[in-house]
Amino acid sequence: MASDSIKKRELIEFLNKKAFVPILETPEEKYKTESKKEKLREVQKSTEREKSRFENYPSAQEVKNNYLSDLNSDSANRINKELSRLHLPTLPELKEEFLGLCRILDV
Repeated sequence: MASDSIKKRELIEFLNKKAFVPILETPEEKYKTESKKEKLREVQKSTEREKSRFENYPSAQEVKNNYLSDLNSDSANRINKELSRLHLPTLPELKEEFLGLCRILDV
């Protein structure tokens, strides 16, 4: 069985690959209007904070718990709406895949 630090790293890598990095690396030039570019900058700032928060959780279980709690928070819902409008990945879209990884890792 993998250690908790390995499990945590795998969960973080999943979130980075599927959500955080694609959002953070989206160039402003992808959008034509200044308002969409501004929305992109806003969601990128929020994503950077969220990425940092997840990386600082002490355990794989904390990553899972906070992921699940973020799915229903008001601030996350607002950001997810903006991400959807910008055609970027959202954490709710990844829920089944994330939970599948949690089952595989026994978290």
